[in-house]
Order: sequence, then structure tokens, then C-alpha cells
Amino acid sequence: MKISIIIPTLDRPEALMRLIDRLRILVLEDVEIVVVDDSKVPLPESCLGEWEEKLTYLHRGEKLGVSSARNIGSQHSKGEYLIFLDDDDAVTECWMDDFYSNLMNHHDLVYCNMRLIAPSGKVSSVSASKNNRGIVIPGAWMIRKEVFDQVGGYDERLKFAENTELFFRLDKLHLNKHYIEKENFIYHQSYDGGSKNLQNMLESIRIILEKHDQILTDHVKHLYHQNIGVIEMRFGRFGLAKKHLWKSWRFKPQKISTPIRIALAYFPFLAKRFYTLEIPKR
Repeated sequence: MKISIIIPTLDRPEALMRLIDRLRILVLEDVEIVVVDDSKVPLPESCLGEWEEKLTYLHRGEKLGVSSARNIGSQHSKGEYLIFLDDDDAVTECWMDDFYSNLMNHHDLVYCNMRLIAPSGKVSSVSASKNNRGIVIPGAWMIRKEVFDQVGGYDERLKFAENTELFFRLDKLHLNKHYIEKENFIYHQSYDGGSKNLQNMLESIRIILEKHDQILTDHVKHLYHQNIGVIEMRFGRFGLAKKHLWKSWRFKPQKISTPIRIALAYFPFLAKRFYTLEIPKR
């Protein structure tokens, strides 16, 4: 196999089947699909029977995380290259052909541009070549499996920013990259809020800060500590909020918004008006 498309899924059989039906039209002879399904109820065999040997369906039956699912999918894949997709993603007719046409050049990473659709319906374009590190969202890049294995795949502890953290490790390598200047990947941005997702974000950012302290820029450290500080205020933990907001300010003292947040952390009755567990949609 030349390419393995790995799709983690959880309790969205309709979305998964829409994506698979779309890929049915696009995939080529030596491209396989690996589905890792954490749903309690497996898909009926009748849904997948037409694919025969071109689709591997792994039903785990419990929610073990998207990073774990992607790693398991990679372990069961036969392709020289890996593409990761989420079950609600969309791609253009050229998406597969353009990735496939770059195989002969033996690149380590191949990117395409992305069309980003916000929850509000606003559409924007994201160019991989104009970003310093390309696009980290799966579906907009294809990676050589050997390279993915070399960096150890996804960090399965992370439930937030797992793609960003993966690329921190990939950035350390001198990879041969190529950019497809076409918006072949369509990403529907979802809104995540509430205490559970905030806790996932908090734990993941802390892991990233500890794991990549030596390579993170002051700007990134400023943003991460500020995020932690704001989340701690949402949970009403104002002592921890002040600690991380002061750290954020030290990394970027010219940022005016940070002292304002620090001040709010000293007045919990005011902070609670601005920072609740439900993040307002934009």
C-alpha cells in the first residue's frame, strides 16, 4: 500500500458513513482506509462489506482518546504514508489525487491548503506554505509513516492540542516538505466549552509546557500561561490563576491585556462576571 487513511470515530455512524462514501469515489487502488471505532455499538457489517480488503475496521468499544486511536490505526496500517482524517471532515475531488501525485518525490511531509468554516458560517482560507510550520490539523497533511514512528506518534496523554504537540517534535527534524497550493481540505471548526473540555485543555497545556520547555518561544509560553490563568479563574482557583498570569506577563510584559487579567484575579467577585465555565461562542 502507498497511502493509509486513518479515521478515528466515536458515536457518529452517520458522519462516518458519509465520509467513507465520499472516499469510496476518491481512493485509488493502492490506498487503504483504517477506521478505529471507539463507539460502544459497532457498525453493521453491511455498511463496510463492499470495501473488502481495502478497509480495516477496528472496533474498540470504549472511549480511549483520539490520539490513541490514531496510533492504533497507524500500527495496523500497511501504507508508506499516513493521512489522518476525522469522521466529520470534508475533502475536495482533487484531495487524494494531489497527495498521491507527490509520492514519487519522496517527501517526508506534504501539505495542502485548507478552507476553514467557523461555527458562525464564516469561511476563511489557510495557506500551509505561508504558515511557519504548515497546517497541523489532520487532513491537510500527509506524513511518511517512518517519520511518524520516529517521533513516537501522538502523545496519548493529550486530549487537547495533540496535533500542535506532535509538530513540536516534527519541527526538530530536518524534513523534506512540499506544499500543494490548493484548498483541498475543508475543516468545519467545532465549538468546545464546558468544564470537562476546559480541564482537558488545562492538563494538556501543562504537559506541553513541561515537555517542550527548551524549545517553546517566549510568545508561546506567554500564551500558554495566560490560557492556564484564565481557565483557573473560570474554575474559581484564583491563587493558581494569579501564579500563571504573572508568569505570562514576565514572558511578554508589554502585553496590556495581561495586567488587566491579573487585576481581575485579585477581585474574584468581578472575575466571576467575566469568566464562567461556559465560554461564549464567537
